[in-house]
Amino acid sequence: MPKTGRAVLASTAIWATLCGAGIAGTIQGSATYREKIAVPPDATLYVELQDVSKADAPAEILGAQRYALTGVPADFELTYDDALIKDNMRYVVRGSIYQGQKLIFTTDTAYPVLTDGAGDSADLVLVKVQPQGVAMLENTTWNAAVLQGAALNTDKRPEISFAAGGAFSGTSGCNRFNGQAEISGSSIDFPDNMAATLMACPPPLDEVERQFFKALQSTTTYALKGERLAFLNAAGEPVVQFTLSQ
Repeated sequence: MPKTGRAVLASTAIWATLCGAGIAGTIQGSATYREKIAVPPDATLYVELQDVSKADAPAEILGAQRYALTGVPADFELTYDDALIKDNMRYVVRGSIYQGQKLIFTTDTAYPVLTDGAGDSADLVLVKVQPQGVAMLENTTWNAAVLQGAALNTDKRPEISFAAGGAFSGTSGCNRFNGQAEISGSSIDFPDNMAATLMACPPPLDEVERQFFKALQSTTTYALKGERLAFLNAAGEPVVQFTLSQ
């Protein structure tokens, strides 16, 4: 085959490859924590790019990376497909640090990226997942501030109180509820059959209540730091964030 023909075929193949592949975007950042303690052996940093646009659905993971962790701050880089990013959607970066399979640090807030004026970088500050158990929550009351990554702006917000032995009660902002949670170390498991009143809730309290109860059912661990409490799901993502009731 003449050289010109081979060149045309090569150019065609390259163009087909480029057209068939997504264009990779990159988010860069760092992860650290404020505690003045060394990174434990066998530690890993796990970071995710999430689509949190749908308030009534779990976050969609668009990119994730795990790194061996030897010190903080630690740099990270996440790649994603540009074709998945839409200007009218919301995207955040979240991070967790594990020692083996044990979650020891996690972000307790979302770090926006890519849209709504956010850039393509994020510097994460993680908080320690407290090893103490039920005693840390006894005789405390907490007001929900962030639900499924979105700040709560309703006049009546969900609230939860803890008594001895994992007993809890509260309000969804509309109906009252109570039950018995299983708490061990930083793990917490809410019952499927918690008791609750059945009053019809007007908008937007009906949607807040639905999301709040759904978040409780997905909670597996909690992170407590001062006057802030976060319930986390199995992926280490905060589903509800609270402030201490004064």
